[in-house]
Amino acid sequence: MAPTTSASVLTGKEESRNDQELKPNTRAETYSRLDVETVNGINLTAAAFVAGAASSTAAGLVLSCLSWPWLISLVITVGIVLGTFIVYRHFEMIRRRQKPGGSWLVPSNTFQANAAGTQVPNTTSLPAVYFTYILGSGGHTAEMIETIRQSFRGQANIHRRYIISIGDTSSLAKARLLEATIKDAYSGEDAQAGTSDIFLIRRARKVHQPLYTAPFTCLISALHAANALTRMPNPRSTTDHGKEFRYPHVIVTNGPANGFIVCLVAHLLKIFYLVPENRAKMVYIETWARSKTMSLTGKLFLKTGIADVVGVQHESLARIFKGSQYIGPVSAGFLQR
Repeated sequence: MAPTTSASVLTGKEESRNDQELKPNTRAETYSRLDVETVNGINLTAAAFVAGAASSTAAGLVLSCLSWPWLISLVITVGIVLGTFIVYRHFEMIRRRQKPGGSWLVPSNTFQANAAGTQVPNTTSLPAVYFTYILGSGGHTAEMIETIRQSFRGQANIHRRYIISIGDTSSLAKARLLEATIKDAYSGEDAQAGTSDIFLIRRARKVHQPLYTAPFTCLISALHAANALTRMPNPRSTTDHGKEFRYPHVIVTNGPANGFIVCLVAHLLKIFYLVPENRAKMVYIETWARSKTMSLTGKLFLKTGIADVVGVQHESLARIFKGSQYIGPVSAGFLQR
């Protein structure tokens, strides 16, 4: 049985580094020298996206020699067929998720306490547990880090991937500091700390970026996200059960735009059978600051139905927005620091 890390262990270690500058020579930076992946490589699944776009362009050039009526008819036909397939797969996946026994949130007879003392399913006996956390910068990152701290339990079979926007140095430092804290909490038991890496992707939309350019940057961000979701973690590629780490089991986000883009890409990958349907389960956690209405990102997750769980941290919000679930103040602890 893996040791259970108390909240005081992680809290004490992190407070000792409060506001610490992570310079190359510091002990924290040495401990948290994570594998940082950029988008300078691409894998087969992400290549399928690029190949699809390239083949569409090539087909367009070939079809340009056809008469306009034929070309328009063909484009409309292909659009209808593709749109029908996507819509059918989308609602079929939702239907299977909602039918009895179809949800991945099933009761478990084996539970173990997490860092906050609450009960969570015991996953220590599984061959692989792979979480992807999307750090959305600023307060979103602070809340996500707290959520990870509250739910953390040391076990050797776990891998954590952090998806961070390129240029978000604050979130990068926070992720490294959290991993340094975990390493310290399991000093001498490195295996129980699990493995982790960081993947940098293009931001979907920058602050004050013109809206008319947003679709283009969102497309680039989506291509980067496809790579991040399907690239096998380097620390696990040569280990036992390495193939079990091919795709994340759970994706956790609290927004903003990048979180929705990454989850939308994960949903499309499953629609087109590029990722197994039982992987990349999506959990959206509404920020604790939202107590009366949901953010735009939260409303998008509710309306589209792509998330397996839409969690809110205020009971009043769960009563207003049907389809959301009250999960308690899982990220409010950062306000006390």
